[in-house]
Amino acid sequence: MVRRDASLWRRRAAAFAVALGLAGAGSRTAGAAPPDPELLARLSVDEQELERLARRLSFRGQQVIQTIDGDGKVSSTRTTRYHVESDGKTPHEVVEKSVEDGKDVTADEQETARRQEVKRASHKPDDEPVWPFAPGSQARYTYDQVAVDPAHPTCVEIAFTPRDPSSRTFEGKAWVDTADARILTASVRLSKPPMLVDWVHLTAEFASTPAGPALRRMTFDAAGGLLFLHKHFRGEVTMSDWRVGP
Repeated sequence: MVRRDASLWRRRAAAFAVALGLAGAGSRTAGAAPPDPELLARLSVDEQELERLARRLSFRGQQVIQTIDGDGKVSSTRTTRYHVESDGKTPHEVVEKSVEDGKDVTADEQETARRQEVKRASHKPDDEPVWPFAPGSQARYTYDQVAVDPAHPTCVEIAFTPRDPSSRTFEGKAWVDTADARILTASVRLSKPPMLVDWVHLTAEFASTPAGPALRRMTFDAAGGLLFLHKHFRGEVTMSDWRVGP
């Protein structure tokens, strides 16, 4: 199940699988050039702010997860409504309602949320993903500016790939606003998926909210498993009504 706190797109990518057809996303594009190092430094400040607010934000959310059969058709759909309350340091998820194919599975989803919270409490720093725009990550990645939005010239697309790929690094692309150094959208895939996972890809959209920069929407498409237990999932998570906790 997908973790749904305000920084879910970061840590969940290392544990769940998502596919969005990013073939070649980390390859160098003809005519591409490295972005301004000053821009990367400013983007790391934006990344820090996102992570700081992730611990303080309270918000409402909805998650829709579909199970895909071997023919590519939807075989099951689970929709969950929830809200996250932060005490100023740690977000706590409260599942309000969860329905799978017409059946109420709220109790099951509440138990999943409880287990995830216990797991997060024992999370080790060494298990953290190495995000391409996080402070100190520039030495771990190579970057290329690959596109400019003609309608908004201050918005550019940056491709990134790890120098030493691992299960904690990512490759992909992000659209950023160079004027105020904000990450607008990102599409990433895990460089080396863990055992039993076929792929780990996702997209994330960020927004400027009254509380500050925050995750607004994430889509994912995931596959993995063993032989006849192989599974394929896809879905969407949306957030709204952000506010800062104590």
